Amino acid sequence: MSIEIRVHKASSGARWYKAGLDIFQRQPFIFMFMYMFIAAVGMLGFVLPLLKIPAALATPFLLAGFYQAALRRQQGHKVAFADILNVFSQQGRRMLLFRVGLYQMGAALLLGMVSSLLFADAVAVLSQPDIDPQVALQELAQSFSFPAVALILVLFSVYLCAFAFAVPLVYFGGHTSMWAVMKASLLAFYRNMAAMTVYGLIGAALMLVCAILSLIPLLVVMPICYISLFIAFQAIFMPQLQQHEGDKGAVDRAQNEPAKPQESHSSDGRFDA
Repeated sequence: MSIEIRVHKASSGARWYKAGLDIFQRQPFIFMFMYMFIAAVGMLGFVLPLLKIPAALATPFLLAGFYQAALRRQQGHKVAFADILNVFSQQGRRMLLFRVGLYQMGAALLLGMVSSLLFADAVAVLSQPDIDPQVALQELAQSFSFPAVALILVLFSVYLCAFAFAVPLVYFGGHTSMWAVMKASLLAFYRNMAAMTVYGLIGAALMLVCAILSLIPLLVVMPICYISLFIAFQAIFMPQLQQHEGDKGAVDRAQNEPAKPQESHSSDGRFDA
């Protein structure tokens, strides 16, 4: 069964951020600590190479826990930091999230291999010991290839789009085909290009402000970006998750029932958040 994708107007990109901010400000420190934990696990691979694979495989579980906490907070429930770990004990979704981690890790390795081939000359220059900085800059300028840079940017964009909605699609939607999930995630960006462009521009502007000021504001910006991306997933794929606050059974139903087929139509981007 194909995965239904709803189409939204460009203004929805800004509304998703507003909805994410509304959820974040209800329990900001919990979401900040959750993001810090996800970031710390992601950094383990750089500090301890032996933990690179376990850290990569654990990331989809942590993201699913973060999204589940955002959903519960959206529906009026209090959340705790430990909720981000609940996914590890939930049967029926663990293998799907494990597969997301495997596919994402494999795609990242392929992307790294392509990058190494495209920028082999630049890597060779940078790996030379005791090279004069002026000479290094000249050789880097000579090895620069605009087509190579353009190609790697396209491939990296495809990689990001293919996995942007992968975790919530398998965790909340219960979809088992990774190819179908990646295809649906890509199509969601393509069909909602206007809304996702606005969403991306707002995110880029926030990142730029953080870079100018300091990296500390990222502790606020990144959790809001995570939550707003989940809001975008709800609007595009599973609006039935957007239950009224106080519906205590909504989370369990979303996790234990597959996504119901719905009539395909375009939306104006308005939804309860």
